[in-house]
Amino acid sequence: MPSAFDPRPETLHFAPEPRPGGGTTREGGAGWELRWSQWARASGIDSDERLLLALSGGADSVLLLQVLAAARPRVRLHAVHVDHGLRGAESDDDVRFCEQLCAGLGVDLTVRRVELSPRGPSLESRARSERYRCLLEEAERTGHRTVLTGHHSDDALETLIMRWVRGSSLAGMRGPRPEWRPQPAPSTVRVVRPLLALRREEVRRLLTDRGLRWREDRSNRDPLFTRNRLRHGFLPVLERIAGSEGIENLRAFGRAVESLEEEFARATAHLVWNRAPYVRATRNASRRSLGGVMERRSLMELPTPLRRRALWRLLLEGTGLAPTERQLAEALAQLSRGRTARQGLAGGWHLLLRSRELHLVPPPEALTPLPKRSEPAAPWLPFPPAARTGRGLEGRLQLSLELPGIVTLDDGRRISAEVLPLDPDTPVPRDGWTVELDAGELGSRLAVRWPEPGDRFRALGAPGAKSLSRYLADRGVPREERGNIPLVFSGEELLWVCGLQPCERRRVAPSTRERLRLSLHG
Repeated sequence: MPSAFDPRPETLHFAPEPRPGGGTTREGGAGWELRWSQWARASGIDSDERLLLALSGGADSVLLLQVLAAARPRVRLHAVHVDHGLRGAESDDDVRFCEQLCAGLGVDLTVRRVELSPRGPSLESRARSERYRCLLEEAERTGHRTVLTGHHSDDALETLIMRWVRGSSLAGMRGPRPEWRPQPAPSTVRVVRPLLALRREEVRRLLTDRGLRWREDRSNRDPLFTRNRLRHGFLPVLERIAGSEGIENLRAFGRAVESLEEEFARATAHLVWNRAPYVRATRNASRRSLGGVMERRSLMELPTPLRRRALWRLLLEGTGLAPTERQLAEALAQLSRGRTARQGLAGGWHLLLRSRELHLVPPPEALTPLPKRSEPAAPWLPFPPAARTGRGLEGRLQLSLELPGIVTLDDGRRISAEVLPLDPDTPVPRDGWTVELDAGELGSRLAVRWPEPGDRFRALGAPGAKSLSRYLADRGVPREERGNIPLVFSGEELLWVCGLQPCERRRVAPSTRERLRLSLHG
C-alpha cells in the first residue's frame, strides 16, 4: 500500500501546450472574462477597486491571477510574492516563475524577501505572520485597500480540524473567513478570499483543462507539518471510512460553528478599543492607534461565556496575537473578582485592569521614538529652529525653544511657541494640542525636555502641586509611556505638560496683557 506522503519532488506542474503568459492553444482565458465579476459580486468587491494579490505560485493564487488577468473590463491589479527563503533553489525558482507569469500577463509584481530560521517552534505560524506582515505593508505603501488570497474550501476544512484538535475555543474554531480585517493594521485594509467555495481539485482541474501551470511546494507533503498530516493522512482515511458525505457533513459542522459564532459576534460587536486620551501627549500620529482603552463595566455586563469570547476577540484584534488559555483565564478571573492587575501578553503587550477601565499597552519597542528626521530646507513655521542645550535622561536631547520658535522632537512631533497681543474676544484654547498662558515676565527663550525624577506640577485648576509622576498616574498614563511626554519649562517652572494640561500659575487673567501660545503638532 503506498504511503500517505509522497516524497517525490514535483515542484512544477506542466499542462499541455503552454503559451507565453500562461494561456494555451485550446481555451486560454475563454469563458473567464465574466468569472471574476461573479466572484467579485459574491465577495463584495467593487468592479473598479484596486486589488493587491498574494501570489505564491501555487495553484490557488495562479488561478486567481489568471481569472483576474482575463477579466473584462480590465482589473487594476498588483501582485506580491513573499519569498521565505526556506527551500533554497526552489524558492528562487518560485520567484522566477511568478516574475515570468506576471510579465506575460502584463501584471505588476513586487517580490518581498524575509528571513526565517527553519529551526524553532511553529514554523508554519511564523511564516504566515511574516507573509501577512509583508502583504499589509505593501497594501499600505501602495494605497491598496483590498488584499486577495487564494484559500479554498479544503483549506477551511483543514483549519477547522487543526483548531479543533488543538483545543481552540468556539471563537477560535472558525476557519478562514471570506473577509477579515487584520489587527493591528490600518482599519481600511481587508483580506478577501474569493475561492472559498471551490475545492482543491476543482482549482487544479480549472487550470489543467486550460493547459495552465503552477508551482507545487514540496513542503506541502512534508509530514513535519500538521496541515500536511491532515491533508494527506487523516482526511483520505476519513473519506474512506465515512465517504464523501462524511466530509461534507464535517464542512456543514464548520458552517454551523461559523453561524453560531456570528450570532455571538453580533452580541459583542459593540465592544471595541477606543483611543486612549493620553496618546496625543506620548506618541506621534503614526502610533496613536496602537492599543487602546475600554470601560470595564461594558465587558462585565456580558454573561460569562460571552465575556470570555469578547475578551479573546478584543485581545486578538488589539495585539494581532491570540491570548493563551492561561492568559485569558487569569484575566477573566481578576475581572470577576473586581481586582486591579497588570498582566503580560504575547509579544510584549500588557493588559492593565483598572477599577473603571481596561488599558491595552503596546510593547516598549513599538513606542521607541523614531530616528530624528532631518530639518526641512524651508522652515515649517516662520520661527527660528531650536538650539540644543544638553542631554537629559537616557541621552535624549534637551531643546531650547525661542520666542517665537519651534522645536522638533526625536519622534517627529513639533512644539511651537509665540507671543500674541491680548484679544479679549478670543477664547483661551485648552484642547490639549494648543494652550495659552500669561506671557508676563517670560524671557526670550523656553526649554523643552522629558520627565525627570523630582519634577513637580500644579495643573490648571488644581489646589496645589504634586509630583509629576503622581499627576501622570492620575491621568491614566501607563508608566511605559510617561517618559515620552514633552515638557515646556520657563527656568525651573513647568508651564505645560504637552498634550495634557498647562500650569495654574500662568492662567490667563483679566490683568493679562500678552498671551503665550504653545502648540503640539503631529
